[in-house]
Amino acid sequence: MKVLLTTLNAKYIHSSLALRYLEKYCASEETEILIEEYTINDHIEKITKNIYQKDAHVVGFSCYIWNITMTLEIADRLKKVKPDCMVILGGPEVSYDAVDLLSKHSYIDYIVVGEGEETLKELLRCLSSSQSPVGIQGLVARAADGKIVDGGSRPFISHLDVIPCPYNENDLNVLKGKIIYYETSRGCPFQCSYCLSSTIEGVRYFSMDRVKSDLLFLIRNKVKQVKFVDRTFNCHKKRAMEIFEFLAAHAENTNFHFEIAADLLDDDMIEYLSKIPKGLFQFEIGVQSTNPETIKSIDRKMAFSRVAQNVIRLRQNDNIHLHLDLIAGLPEEDYASFASSFDDVFGLRPHVLQLGFLKLLKGSKIRQQAEQYGYKCTTVPPYEVLENNRMSYGDIVKLKGIEDILEKYHNSGAFGKSVHYMLRHHYPSPFRFFEDMAVYFEDKGFDKRSCSRKSLYDILFEFYKEKISGNTEEFSDYLKYDFVLNQKGANLPYWAYQEPVKEFREKCFEFLKNENNIKEFLPQYIGIPAKKIIKEVGFAGFRFNVLKGDRQKTVLLFDYNTLKTYDITRNFL
Repeated sequence: MKVLLTTLNAKYIHSSLALRYLEKYCASEETEILIEEYTINDHIEKITKNIYQKDAHVVGFSCYIWNITMTLEIADRLKKVKPDCMVILGGPEVSYDAVDLLSKHSYIDYIVVGEGEETLKELLRCLSSSQSPVGIQGLVARAADGKIVDGGSRPFISHLDVIPCPYNENDLNVLKGKIIYYETSRGCPFQCSYCLSSTIEGVRYFSMDRVKSDLLFLIRNKVKQVKFVDRTFNCHKKRAMEIFEFLAAHAENTNFHFEIAADLLDDDMIEYLSKIPKGLFQFEIGVQSTNPETIKSIDRKMAFSRVAQNVIRLRQNDNIHLHLDLIAGLPEEDYASFASSFDDVFGLRPHVLQLGFLKLLKGSKIRQQAEQYGYKCTTVPPYEVLENNRMSYGDIVKLKGIEDILEKYHNSGAFGKSVHYMLRHHYPSPFRFFEDMAVYFEDKGFDKRSCSRKSLYDILFEFYKEKISGNTEEFSDYLKYDFVLNQKGANLPYWAYQEPVKEFREKCFEFLKNENNIKEFLPQYIGIPAKKIIKEVGFAGFRFNVLKGDRQKTVLLFDYNTLKTYDITRNFL
């Protein structure tokens, strides 16, 4: 029996951990299991054609809020042209209303509810031996007479090590260049009302030997990034420390991304993390809100003062990329309160501040509380909030505009000096800056068209000139720094101060021909001709010292390979 397991990922760079768990766990002599992954950006017709051509007896779809609409359309088409094919759905988006879905959609044969490995294995065993799977725990099935039968809930797998490693060398070859997802545990110790993890009690762990073996396999196969999907990776300090230490001892060029609770970090762990090599770890920290009433209303346990203290300490070393999250539309938080939360979290200087919008997920407690908080959300997935009794649709729309500006001018990392300059001199509230920029974008019509990265520098300069009473020359130097650092080889914009071109270029070559300069600033280029080095570096003159913040004329050298900047004024002028 040929079985095809498939899903539609949100982006090409993503991969499905769930499909590979199912494939490895359900492998048997009776079944040939294939995996095919697509994205929500692929055409439905193309996906349907590809699945049809696989000529599988059974097709299983992994369903989430981002792909359920397309998945149902593909399943419907597939069943019409291949009626003998068994269609199975599974995943969080179909686990909480499985009976209703089967009642409405005749092209679905089975829905696997909740944790799927054991249920799918039993289902495939029945199908391959022509036995009826009706009544299997964890399965909602359409019986021969058309009646829908709910087999009831299935107990979770208690010893997770019985599930094989989800990856082999063939998987890693297929997934080359994509994010590899991995978990060391299932479940979460917290009960946040907006999260599906709150529907599962307790945390189950893979053994440490198993985890180390899997991770060593990924490291030795030179995986670029491993993203841990543990809901709160550091909820068990001893385990987290042991894994951190293992990765630090064995990792080479792999980056590891963790979701952590910053308030659970203690002095010992922060001290250890301060010595981690730069680029090895990334931390995603869900703050969500700093409003105490909001935190209480969503059953969240978080001491923001402790979060802030620990994030500041982590940020000081700048060796771990910090990604902090906020959610707009939570209970008890109006527009002004959200602005305060934004300023609180932005003030911690995260490398990325993710502004997300609340989604009333099926199965979540907050979805059951929709009437209590006056929630209105989209009828179709992803069930995103439109308004509630504290935040109007107009407020949500404004925050959408701010989210776009935040992505462009902060999360991109391409405007560090210039935006910081504006915040330091003109905007005590970071939120107000992003709000004003969002209004400016809308007024000028920039929000209706795609803006290149290069054009964003021009827009920021014009915004400063039109809306802010300040030193345009000084600001343009800070903006020029960001431009040169992030736009390798590009011609300087109209607003940027520029030295006499011919004379300045000659001085650049003279600088690179001087062996002492190369030894001092660019030792990795010793023995390489200046005409080759100049392709890998940049030079720029400034009327202000943007590194020190004083009013001294400065020449800076930009090394694009290391992303380091050097003040070479004394060697250059």
